[in-house]
Amino acid sequence: MQIISLSSLIHADKTDGREVQKYLSSFACKQNTDVQSYLHNKAANSEKRGFSRTTLIIDDENNNDIIGYFTLLIKNFDFTDVSGTIKSKLTGNKKATSFTTILIAQLGRADSYKGKVTGGQILEIALERCSLINELSAVRVACVEYEDIEPLHKFYSENEFKIIQKNDNGYLISYVRL
Repeated sequence: MQIISLSSLIHADKTDGREVQKYLSSFACKQNTDVQSYLHNKAANSEKRGFSRTTLIIDDENNNDIIGYFTLLIKNFDFTDVSGTIKSKLTGNKKATSFTTILIAQLGRADSYKGKVTGGQILEIALERCSLINELSAVRVACVEYEDIEPLHKFYSENEFKIIQKNDNGYLISYVRL
């Protein structure tokens, strides 16, 4: 496996983005079409505009296929109905009204790697990158925002994420301290 930033591919592309777009379009994740659609249609533009950073996990032994990817960004969330204890854990202030986090905004694995590479392995690489960000910027919390369904609850709780709240968009937000 090789880990490569989408920005490095964009900078190396001499075809005005066509080769990168073709490469990203090779990623298939039918189980979560939002994850697939993001990589196909939005990741390169978000990267170029500086909104987020996408990292690809590549199978360097198999035609450089995309095994999976994740997208990170720094984001501020407002607290909704959250206890002072949780606010204090996240911000150091039990009266805080918001918090800043490293958001793992996208996390996906290609269908062809199911059973070969786990989502947990991709999440582990994402959290390693989050730890580097923490070392450089002191943003000490990584969060995920996800649909309120049992398989995702199980996945994130097994990976030590704790639920903070349900956001206005209906998604849960969970965190892990770095």
